[in-house]
Amino acid sequence: MGGYAMAVSKVELVVLGLLAEGPRYGYELLERFRERGMDLWAEVGRASVYQALQRLEREGALAGRQQDGSGGPDRRVYRITSTGRARLRAGLREQARRQPLPLGFLHLVPADEAARVIATRAEALEDRRGQIAAARERLAAAADPANGLALRLLELQEALAEVERRWLEGLGRDAVAVRR
Repeated sequence: MGGYAMAVSKVELVVLGLLAEGPRYGYELLERFRERGMDLWAEVGRASVYQALQRLEREGALAGRQQDGSGGPDRRVYRITSTGRARLRAGLREQARRQPLPLGFLHLVPADEAARVIATRAEALEDRRGQIAAARERLAAAADPANGLALRLLELQEALAEVERRWLEGLGRDAVAVRR
């Protein structure tokens, strides 16, 4: 995976992923984010996107240039660099351990890499399900009446993990969905 050592945050993954599709300025990047419906589930704020653009440019993951705004204010157009591509690829598997966000960028990597990202996410879900089961056992064994609601919330987390696991199995089987 390129062995890129610097951790990639969720917002950086979004910025790098969208810029890997082509150069964009900040507002255009946010529009693409909304067009994909990512604003409904990715929990990435507008200000954090602009901060990430500046930080990633300073770190050499992006290259920016000023562009005439054609009647409006000038704007800075960003493109991903080879350093940024390496960081994106490393970040896909890294973030897949934490959340499903990287699955939205599988079309940017070769099929074998996409399969590894899916496998990483599946492993993370199995770990999560084990943690939930252990927590449920601990709560059920304790004689605290307040644990009833906590148990119900863990049931919800368990159900969500199971739904994602089944969805992920389908994604792994559907090569067309991965490559779109």
